[in-house]
Amino acid sequence: MKKFLISVLALAMLCLPLAGFAEDAAVQLPYGVSFGMNLEEVTQAVGEGSIVEEWYEDDESGKDGSGSVFLYDAPVGIGDLQASFITFDVTRNNSPKLPRLDSISMSLVFDGNCIAAFRSTLAELVAIYGQPDSDPFDEYGRDSYQEFGNLSASWTLPDIRIHLTLNQAYTENGAIDLNYAYRLCYDLSDLDM
Repeated sequence: MKKFLISVLALAMLCLPLAGFAEDAAVQLPYGVSFGMNLEEVTQAVGEGSIVEEWYEDDESGKDGSGSVFLYDAPVGIGDLQASFITFDVTRNNSPKLPRLDSISMSLVFDGNCIAAFRSTLAELVAIYGQPDSDPFDEYGRDSYQEFGNLSASWTLPDIRIHLTLNQAYTENGAIDLNYAYRLCYDLSDLDM
């Protein structure tokens, strides 16, 4: 019996770091939303000041539970980032065709130089999500900036893709956009049909 208890205790000790890792693995999203929420849940999470646009079935005879939740001139809810607008899209772009949050898009507000603002935003996101998939200031990034006036950084996480972009083309001061997309919309079991 003593050996059994020691074995159980040893297994429990091995599981503790894994439990902490699972908690840390949750990806922080704006306003505490999570992908998969329905329109009502997103609206409640985003809270006061949000504007809800419900979408209709093809014949506009009834609402289908999908839509967008908008915020204007609002904090992002991550670090000190501010956005001129944030859009939370709840679509049926998934295997069961249920309304689920699957993307978040925003245009960030910044003062001064857009490249300095991009660097600052990048630093805030790195502090939360770790290093991006590639360095936006490496040779490829510098070539892209020189040719197109763009800088970008992406994070590919197990279930989410995050994309930060700067675009100077056709804008007076440049624009910085931040987007989150869900990567698990369709079930792999669909391929077994």
